[in-house]
Amino acid sequence: MSLMKCPECGQQVSDKADFCPHCGIKIAGYVTPASPNDQGYTSSHKQRSEDNTVSKDREKRGGYVLPLIVFTIIALIIVGASIYYKTTQSEREQKEFEYAMQSHDPMVMQMFLSKYADAPQEHRDSVNKRFGDLIQLQNDWNNAVVSGTRAALEEFLKKHQDSPHRGEVLNKIDSIDYEIASRENTIAAYNRYLQLHPDGKYAGQVQNSIEDKKMTELQPEEEAMARAVCKRFFQAINAREENKLLETVTDCLTDFLNRKDASSADVVTFMNKLYKEDVTNLNWHILDDFKAEKVKKEDNTYNVKAVFSAELKIERTDTSKEKYGKYIVTCEISPEGKITRLNMKRL
Repeated sequence: MSLMKCPECGQQVSDKADFCPHCGIKIAGYVTPASPNDQGYTSSHKQRSEDNTVSKDREKRGGYVLPLIVFTIIALIIVGASIYYKTTQSEREQKEFEYAMQSHDPMVMQMFLSKYADAPQEHRDSVNKRFGDLIQLQNDWNNAVVSGTRAALEEFLKKHQDSPHRGEVLNKIDSIDYEIASRENTIAAYNRYLQLHPDGKYAGQVQNSIEDKKMTELQPEEEAMARAVCKRFFQAINAREENKLLETVTDCLTDFLNRKDASSADVVTFMNKLYKEDVTNLNWHILDDFKAEKVKKEDNTYNVKAVFSAELKIERTDTSKEKYGKYIVTCEISPEGKITRLNMKRL
């Protein structure tokens, strides 16, 4: 009997044993024992047994290591995918949260709240509040539009200064103010519009209306000018100053005391006729019933037409003659401040 290594566990066993007493592997018929006299055979057999043992150990270890590696890789993939998903989901939620907070559409808020039920509570609270604010804004806007008054629109704008309807509100107020100015149809009303809306959408039309009104509507300064010219006319007669009288009339009058196409010389002649031989002094006086208006001429320009009462007091040597007269005076004054027409009717 000789000893040999077990091909499975490598322990020394008898070559006569049927089974290895260490690992229980069957030995009988599996390994041919080496002859005591054949050392080469014994060494060769021993080396092959050791090689078989190492190979089987490697195969056994390989059988456990490979599944472990595969499992580890799968676990890492799952963990990585989970982290990626959570990171991506968080980034997506953050972007949609920011969009919802900037949006003016309540549906966007509703979609966010429905889609991200597990969003951070502060995000959900903020979106809920904005949703409520937008609903309130929409209700206030509907009420302002239905009312359609300037006061209601101003109140809405005061309450919702950053509303997306701000431009529309300002346009509506602009239109309301223009309608008011057009209805009044006065220079004062149009100027009031321009003060409120210097760059309003109707500013150009209003400016044109003002220019038209200035052409057709008597301005205070024009009335004052007409009154002053008429006053100077009669003062020149009272003073019997020919040059000052000529300064108040045009060279050619369309009508003077019912004489068509009269000249300025005719006006001087009228003054001199008033001073008869027995007249020592004349005193024309314009009364307070002065009225004026604009009149359009054939060339589309405008004169100021004035109508007023005037008294004449005469001082004379012949006390038996007339000393008082009252007249209705109608005259026209050009934009240059010259009388172009004058008629008088004695009362």
